[in-house]
Amino acid sequence: MNKKCTGCGAWLQYDYPKEIGYVPEKVAIEQSQPLCQRCFKIKNYGSYIPVNLDKEFYKNEVINVIKDMDAILLILDIIEFESSFDKEILSLLKNKKFIIAVNKIDLIPGNKHASEVSDWIKMRLFKEGLEALDIAVLSTHKNYGVNGIFRKFKHFFPNGAKIAIIGATNVGKSSLINKLFNDNRATISKYPGTTLKTVKHTKEKFVFFDTPGIIPKGRLSDLVCEKCNLDIVPSNEISRKTFKFGKDRVLFLGGLAYFRILKEFDVKPIFSVYLSKNVIFHETNKDKIDSIIEKHSGNMLTPPCNDCKTDYYNNKFKSEIIEIEDKEELVIKGLGWLTVKRGPLIIELTIPESVEYVIREAFIEPKRPEDMF
Repeated sequence: MNKKCTGCGAWLQYDYPKEIGYVPEKVAIEQSQPLCQRCFKIKNYGSYIPVNLDKEFYKNEVINVIKDMDAILLILDIIEFESSFDKEILSLLKNKKFIIAVNKIDLIPGNKHASEVSDWIKMRLFKEGLEALDIAVLSTHKNYGVNGIFRKFKHFFPNGAKIAIIGATNVGKSSLINKLFNDNRATISKYPGTTLKTVKHTKEKFVFFDTPGIIPKGRLSDLVCEKCNLDIVPSNEISRKTFKFGKDRVLFLGGLAYFRILKEFDVKPIFSVYLSKNVIFHETNKDKIDSIIEKHSGNMLTPPCNDCKTDYYNNKFKSEIIEIEDKEELVIKGLGWLTVKRGPLIIELTIPESVEYVIREAFIEPKRPEDMF
């Protein structure tokens, strides 16, 4: 068949029901723009059918597409920023004209003005030696800022352009396509890897190429089952909890990670933790760490759930000593972040070896400690 699924971009075929792009023969013949069976089940029943494609498959697809593009639209996830601001993804922008779209701004607790977000992104790009044509702050869920993206491209490319939409998995590329074209053409799923091949969309003099999401390195959320992945990746405003701990107190972030306060100060450090509301916090003493993991992971401490906790704890773990200063943040890729309000904060962080963390200048400006207690 010489047809692509309009939802995920896979080439359609009706010979192998368990392979990518399968569609019943009758549907393939009778419909001009059929969906593959996988996209049909995702859209109509919320069913998820995983595919076994490695990271290089998605990355190579994107590299091949951007060669002939006039410009790139890079979608960033403000909640999962460090993963979507991945070095490998940023390398694709070298010597290219590009616009940045920062999605999911509606999930940030409190008020964060779009200009503040834009300035923070510009600072991060500058440190990477990059400069965008423009930055759009948006929420595809709330339909905020979406139309402004098209206006920006019309401004910079009045005669039209070929534009590749790229980004990490789950940043909202397909959701943006649906909003830009005011229909439901692209298959949307909270699971990674929904878009399998590039899908072309035309609007006026512009051709948008919706590429598969690139799977970044070091995400904790990629180590759990599909259900727990959804629990970790927030779909609503994220949770913010503030703590004032002394030495040897321990905070569990679900059963996924934990950290211990290593040093006592005359004035206790104050910090806030930002996570999905489905990740359970638990505070304890250092001598109870092992017993709590053994007795409560999968029930009181979730995620991981009972179905995936064995696989999760089979990962090798690392414990590293980290010092975070005032107005700095510790980001655990694929999980969340910690902002120090009053520091320094010296901790021992325990996470799987493959998971990466970043210390960055605070995105959410800490309140004065005296205003918090």
